[in-house]
Amino acid sequence: MRLDTFPAQEPARPWARILRAALGSTLAVTAWNVSLATDQPRLTVTPAAGLVDAPFHVVLEGVLPGSRVQISAARSDVSGRTWTAVGDYYVDADGKVDIDSSPSLGGSYDGVSAHGLWCSAIPVAPDRLSAYLAQLPQHPELGTSPKLDLKAVYKVTLTASIDGKSIATATATRTYAAGIVPEEVNTADGVRGLFFPPARNSTPGIPIVVVAGSGGGLPDDQAALLASHGHPALAQGIFSYKDLPKTLRAIPLETFRAGAHWLEKRTGARKVAIMGTSRGSEAAGLAASYFPGDFSEAVVFVPSHLSNGAYDLSIKEVVAAWTFAGKPLPADHGETDSNNADAATHSDQPPGFIGTPFYLGTWSDPAVSARFGIPFERMSGPVLALGAGADQMWPSFIGAAQIGRRLAAHGLAGRAEVHIYPGAGHVLSRVGSGGPFSSFLFHPVARDYEATGGLPNANCEGSYDAWDKVLQFLARNPSR
Repeated sequence: MRLDTFPAQEPARPWARILRAALGSTLAVTAWNVSLATDQPRLTVTPAAGLVDAPFHVVLEGVLPGSRVQISAARSDVSGRTWTAVGDYYVDADGKVDIDSSPSLGGSYDGVSAHGLWCSAIPVAPDRLSAYLAQLPQHPELGTSPKLDLKAVYKVTLTASIDGKSIATATATRTYAAGIVPEEVNTADGVRGLFFPPARNSTPGIPIVVVAGSGGGLPDDQAALLASHGHPALAQGIFSYKDLPKTLRAIPLETFRAGAHWLEKRTGARKVAIMGTSRGSEAAGLAASYFPGDFSEAVVFVPSHLSNGAYDLSIKEVVAAWTFAGKPLPADHGETDSNNADAATHSDQPPGFIGTPFYLGTWSDPAVSARFGIPFERMSGPVLALGAGADQMWPSFIGAAQIGRRLAAHGLAGRAEVHIYPGAGHVLSRVGSGGPFSSFLFHPVARDYEATGGLPNANCEGSYDAWDKVLQFLARNPSR
């Protein structure tokens, strides 16, 4: 009697079940071996070429179901060091691994993350990660993310392997602003930075002034990416760049109006947008509020809703970070408390100092908001506030929500677009950030390790979604 013709009423005997299972498995393996002989495994990345903020859709097909496969994605940074993301996956019943939905069981990231093979790149093999982390306190220059040339096109080499043997390869390229040549900006009224003209053949977008946070320097990566999407972008320094002040202290708001005027003249726009991250969110919010004739809208990443004190580790009492018309703006003391915390002076090991608790006492206090709150209601247009629910540098989840509440209290709820990413940390503003290093950083000004918070996959996917929200927000406001 054939195995597949047992009468329905006859119970299967144990030996029959075993024989039938073995035969089925053998037939499946034989069928897949025949298939693989004529149809080799295929590894693809979509899109094959794009900007850093493009999807990184990786699919492996044509592999024996149930196999365990490792997929790696390697790229080099400006110093020639190779950073590699690695995931381990089980092949599904269709002979496929789709990174959008297939969980990584090990490597440089775990779980499901559509961009995991970009975000989780590390400079050593996963089994050497602990040793690398142990070196960082004495050698912070080793870094926690690849240093990329904004003008370069970076090649990513992907390899799928089983038991160490390669079964398929693919390549992709990514860039911030290939083909865009930035211009140095240095004006008599204090504007210092780099201007990124829009990419050729891009859809014209609203010009935007972009300012960085407490690390100082320039947010040139954000500006470059905006320019690649058609937005003329001025990466404007606040401090610690060229001949600007060395610390975030007594910075005139008029500097940002001067930046707007330069960008208006350069592009022919009547108004421009402004975007700021972390402490730069204060600059963006204040500039848009005090100079509504120049700024049409604002984007604030991991923001504060308050004007905070100076960022200068030598300061023991609250000192103004910002001035207007030559006078200091009143400031909340959360930043000063954080700067002077005992824990902040002993943060020489990752994940470092956790600053958020030092702001919680005032950031939800209505009286503090009334006294030190940024007057977003004075803006001439909307604000996009992007907060991180697991932020450990400061409670940007409160800051973003308070911006929305303030505008609602003034009858302007429609002007606030607020998004809070529950599992993400302070690196929400860095598109493509995630992986083992994304919950802390070595601060270039404080010279210590500081916790940024968030879960690796939430940081990664949140950063892509938040950046997409920025582009959508800016697209709703045509160039002026």
